[in-house]
Amino acid sequence: MKASLNWLGEFVEIGVEPRKLKDDLKHLGLGAESVSAAGDDWIFELEITTNRPDCLSHYGVARELSTLYRQPLKRLDVRVNESGASAESEVSIEIQDPDLCARYCGRVIRNVEVKPSPEWLKNRLEIVGVRAINNVADVTNYVLMELGYPLHAFDLARVRDKKIIVRRARAGERLRTLDGVDRALTADNLVIADGRRPVALAGVMGGEASEISSSTRSVLLESAWFDPVSIRRTSKAHAMHTEASHRFERGADIEMAPVALDRAAGQIAKLAGGEVLRGVVDVYPRPYLRRELDLRPSEIRRILGAEVPAEDVEWILRSLGFEMRADGAGRWRVSPPSFRLDVAREVDLIEEIARVYGYDRLPACVRPAPPRVERDTRREKELTVSSIMVGLGYREVIAPSMVDPGEN
Repeated sequence: MKASLNWLGEFVEIGVEPRKLKDDLKHLGLGAESVSAAGDDWIFELEITTNRPDCLSHYGVARELSTLYRQPLKRLDVRVNESGASAESEVSIEIQDPDLCARYCGRVIRNVEVKPSPEWLKNRLEIVGVRAINNVADVTNYVLMELGYPLHAFDLARVRDKKIIVRRARAGERLRTLDGVDRALTADNLVIADGRRPVALAGVMGGEASEISSSTRSVLLESAWFDPVSIRRTSKAHAMHTEASHRFERGADIEMAPVALDRAAGQIAKLAGGEVLRGVVDVYPRPYLRRELDLRPSEIRRILGAEVPAEDVEWILRSLGFEMRADGAGRWRVSPPSFRLDVAREVDLIEEIARVYGYDRLPACVRPAPPRVERDTRREKELTVSSIMVGLGYREVIAPSMVDPGEN
């Protein structure tokens, strides 16, 4: 992922020069491969591991830097000026396969004027490798790079029956995607359909039949959460790898869906005019529940071999988005945020502390541990039988296991 220093600076104060920042990003585990000047900006090429989709965005990277530099993270401005009728009066949303789509949010924006984006938006996108299209599509890509959440915009007039249905594709259905390819769909593919036909390949790419054009006047803005395994299978089956599928395959933040939606709706209203209708159509059958993990100072000390001050532990985890409270038994109860699906155990929390606190501040030696000796009674019996058979004149043959069955 390409990250812009100026863009990061909109969310957190960065008081170090670019080369030092590159080293600090590596220190955090974000894999800064290179840094290069681009006019008055600097671009960092980041290699984000598959377990950290939360860092596939400028805001996610800024969160990491705010924790490391102990600087406040600027809150997102997602205010939306609503007016007119309710969005529910313009479109209905149904999820037929909640195992593949756990949440689907929609907003309606009427009386927009689709036109080229202003220069600042074109430049902001192009500097991180995204091609400018038009003001509506560019806003969705802007929010994608800013918050890491894929969105899609439909021409509402081309959504038949004013209905969105999230379902598996049916036998014989086809969809011409935005890249101009006519695709045969299977029941393994999750699609976004209107009242009559598929209009998008869920989490991968939209369809030509409902794309935004210069004649578009009403926009349906989509923000949804799709099952990572389903998106990975679909993208591979159709040999498609998009910015959207790249993020959904790794696990998007289900609680970010309405936030990203409001962020984009507000920007579209500013750049394309029009009015954002009241309310969000939010279909969310099984809301996400935060789980709690125990975190013991004694376990931090045992694993890291050092005493990390309690105030450092609390600053690091809270700055990274974790909720924590002392339970009165000399430990913390910690709830990972919805965007950290990779944190499921106490040792994961300790790893978070270590990488921000600094591995260079931990002891270089490994604490000795007593050896563990376990008897393998089955193996002992095998050796006894083998020894007896060899003593009786037999020969033991150990055949290679990696051979063609036909050669045995």
